[in-house]
Amino acid sequence: MRVLLLATPLIMLCISCSSAPSTPADELFLSRCSSCHGSELALKKKKTYDQWLDTIKRMENFGMEITGGERKAIARYLSEKQ
Repeated sequence: MRVLLLATPLIMLCISCSSAPSTPADELFLSRCSSCHGSELALKKKKTYDQWLDTIKRMENFGMEITGGERKAIARYLSEKQ
């Protein structure tokens, strides 16, 4: 009984994470940014839209391939995630 009480919150957390809706912005961010590092790194940062644009441009120097529209969409997504 004790194990069940301890496991229930963890099970509920796993279910809610796996069923979270995925938006086009989520998919774009994950496909472009998490191939070199985990998504948690970027999601923990608090930056403005312009700061994210600068960061993304810097990542392009490391080989990130991205279009101008994708760059803006990801910067908007990350700045609004805060």
